[in-house]
Amino acid sequence: MSYRRHEKCHFYNQIATFTVSKRDSGRFLDNHSIGWLVDADSAGVAALFRRFLWSFRPRLPLIEFALMSHRIHREAPACRHQNEPVVPAAPQTPLADHSRASRRGFLASALAAGIAGSQATWTPDLAQAAGSEETRLSISHDNDLFRVRMQMDVKGNVTLVEDPLIPEGKKKLLPVTADLSLDYEERFLRPANATGESEVIAVERHIHEAIEKSRLSRADQKTELRDTVTDVIARRDQLPETIYSNDEYLTHKEIDLLRTPISSVAVDRLVPQQMMRPGEKVTISNADLCSFFNLSAVADSDVQIELVSADRSQAKLQMRGKIDGSVSGVPTRLQIVGKLTLDRRAGAVAWAAVAIHETREIGKAEPGFDITATVRMVRKPLDRVQTLPTKPADIAFDEPPPPERLLVAVESEHVGVEGLMDRRWRMMQDVPGAAVLRMIENDQAIAQLNLRPLPRLPEGQQWTLAAFENDVRKTLGNRFGELIESHEGMTDGGLRLLRVVAAGSVEGVPIQWIMMHISDNKRRRVMATWTMDGESVSKLDGSDIQLAASVRLVDEGRRTAKTGSEATKSRENIDLSAVKSTDEVESVASTAEVLSPSDVKRR
Repeated sequence: MSYRRHEKCHFYNQIATFTVSKRDSGRFLDNHSIGWLVDADSAGVAALFRRFLWSFRPRLPLIEFALMSHRIHREAPACRHQNEPVVPAAPQTPLADHSRASRRGFLASALAAGIAGSQATWTPDLAQAAGSEETRLSISHDNDLFRVRMQMDVKGNVTLVEDPLIPEGKKKLLPVTADLSLDYEERFLRPANATGESEVIAVERHIHEAIEKSRLSRADQKTELRDTVTDVIARRDQLPETIYSNDEYLTHKEIDLLRTPISSVAVDRLVPQQMMRPGEKVTISNADLCSFFNLSAVADSDVQIELVSADRSQAKLQMRGKIDGSVSGVPTRLQIVGKLTLDRRAGAVAWAAVAIHETREIGKAEPGFDITATVRMVRKPLDRVQTLPTKPADIAFDEPPPPERLLVAVESEHVGVEGLMDRRWRMMQDVPGAAVLRMIENDQAIAQLNLRPLPRLPEGQQWTLAAFENDVRKTLGNRFGELIESHEGMTDGGLRLLRVVAAGSVEGVPIQWIMMHISDNKRRRVMATWTMDGESVSKLDGSDIQLAASVRLVDEGRRTAKTGSEATKSRENIDLSAVKSTDEVESVASTAEVLSPSDVKRR
């Protein structure tokens, strides 16, 4: 290496050291960055320098930033070697054996293995030097119990519509960062007639830790799994995984927290079970990519996995490629680079690191995004259960997941309503004066639910069913056709309920409305209105009855305290919905109540 080239290399190393010590004050010194600093890997140093540039990103146009990052990566000198992809180094030793259920011991051994791995350089060139003999890769089908630790870092942009009620409206781009930590014990569940080679379609998990800290634009948020739902079941009959708890109902945020971008269940399926030589590549099937990346479908892919090196104790593999797929009907594109370490003695993948660049379109229920995620996973087979019940959970494999466990806990902080609903219902807007939920299936809107608080009636007065029917006719106006049914009664929670079903039309399209007036003995009142076209009535599946059976009116003092403690989040909701005032919200809500899903789709 020439003196000038040596100086250039030294300059990059100085930048890397400055980036870690000054910007992160040592906090970022995980296995990933330790490996970069020890190896003086040029690609790694370039990546750290890009992190340094990231702090100045608000001052740079996006394209200029991307070009600069690419140029830094391309021009970085080969201090030792040019090694791509830039992902954390693989551990060189298997995890130590654990004799007791100690999360601290598990993490300590995982960290030790990661640091040991980061001090060794793993490149295709060195792998070839280690030997080019053909070897057979294989997975043990006797491993049904694992301890898994997963960490994910996300950076990128989220694409949102300014008004969630108008999907085709004006869009805006917001920066997002997130850090996710998961630690769990999982047990594969199989039908009685299944073999070890059969695909795993059910998993039982005990979650030791599930925390996500994120920042969207200037709003910070933390999501953590409640202690009451740490035991969950994941069904993999259809993907993404269907996750539920037999103890209590999950929220949508908790489901999203537990639905990981890569699957610890399917990682072993990526290993080609055949004879291979170092440098040899094998194309990964679309079905295996679907299972590992938790996708609903893969339309096209060129992802290949390559054997880098192998000895008696372990084999190292790397994969890269692009995937065009979908998640719940929403198109998505992934560009992935990853490394795996196969523990040949255990017959299981013990370590994985995957860098994912994903671009997903805006869906009816979720925003679009253009993000880069780095996922690191440590995995160890267990001889016996540590925290899971000794007896495996009973699963009816010939039936779909139990529908009574697939309800989600839904709450509107601003309207003051909470209850249980079908998972297809997603909160689209929750602002002062109104909440709007949509029933979404395969990225298609089926129905809409509007919730509105009503003024308190004078002491001793209550609405009658006849008065409510007249109000429905007045609200619908010339859209009204006929009253199909009406009902008066009490909910399971002791609330007074008035329910009216009306039919009519909007611009010639048959529409059905279900309107509920809910009140309590404190004179609090809420109006709930379901709107759907005639073809979607059967798809409602009793969602109105389910909400009526579980609805609760949240105490105003509790709502005020909660809203005050989450002021940042509330400001974010108002900002994303482009709401200017409570009057505007009520105007939008009253208009939306009489819209059909067909109108919503056109909007």
